[in-house]
Amino acid sequence: MAKPLGIVTRYRTHLEHFDVAFWEAKDVGGARRPPVPGTIPMVSFFGDNRVAGQHPDWVQQGPGGERGARPTRYFDWDTLCPSRPEVAALALRWAEAALSGAGALRLDDVTFARRGYCTCSACQEGAAAAGLPLEAWRQRVLSNFVAAVRERAGARPLYLTLYPDPYPGHLARERGLDLQELAPLVDAFVVPLYDLTYSTTYWLEVLASGFRDLLGPHPWWAELYALGVPTPALTKAALVAGTYADGLLLAYGAKLPELQSVAAAVQKHFGESASP
Repeated sequence: MAKPLGIVTRYRTHLEHFDVAFWEAKDVGGARRPPVPGTIPMVSFFGDNRVAGQHPDWVQQGPGGERGARPTRYFDWDTLCPSRPEVAALALRWAEAALSGAGALRLDDVTFARRGYCTCSACQEGAAAAGLPLEAWRQRVLSNFVAAVRERAGARPLYLTLYPDPYPGHLARERGLDLQELAPLVDAFVVPLYDLTYSTTYWLEVLASGFRDLLGPHPWWAELYALGVPTPALTKAALVAGTYADGLLLAYGAKLPELQSVAAAVQKHFGESASP
């Protein structure tokens, strides 16, 4: 069965060689890049070091006031609280800017940070006003945000990144992502399954098969890390993940010949590539 294969990239020279190209229009550091025609902009919405530095009170809070920011354990970037009206309004402006002239959009970092986050005043007050426990409130906030982006996107395809944890209930409880509410709003999910070497792949098969079971018939793409990964290992990982995913993405690989080598192996294994 043919598998569409795309890339996540910051390199314009890569764009014309794959079925789909996700262009990192805004990253977790806060850097923004001009749109590129023919690509799908990818926007980090609630991960932003730059905005968090300017507005430290917007950062998500956990148990005991622990901050969801880089100096704190577990965190590689700063997390903004989606419950804050200022954050939600800013995120929607980013979505509108990315959609301007684009034929699709990928929503990245649409999530609460982890279990126990966020307990800031905006979350507490919002949950109390709605008569909901905090976990249910977080799910409502993120579902409402994606619905608002869906309204702005119209018929244009939307992709939504999921944290790579298919254990039943974890995405809802720990990340605020209610898949039953979100699935009708997006055309496909994207699951990053990153490793620096892919020297073993049993864990990759466990996660990919878990997401296939979790998502059922809803389309989803597996995203593999490609920067500096040996081509044979990346190829094997792509074939394993592709057994369960509807599409494959290679992320941040710098060397086009190596990416094309993996793409050729995927096409040979799964059949000729077809545009999604």
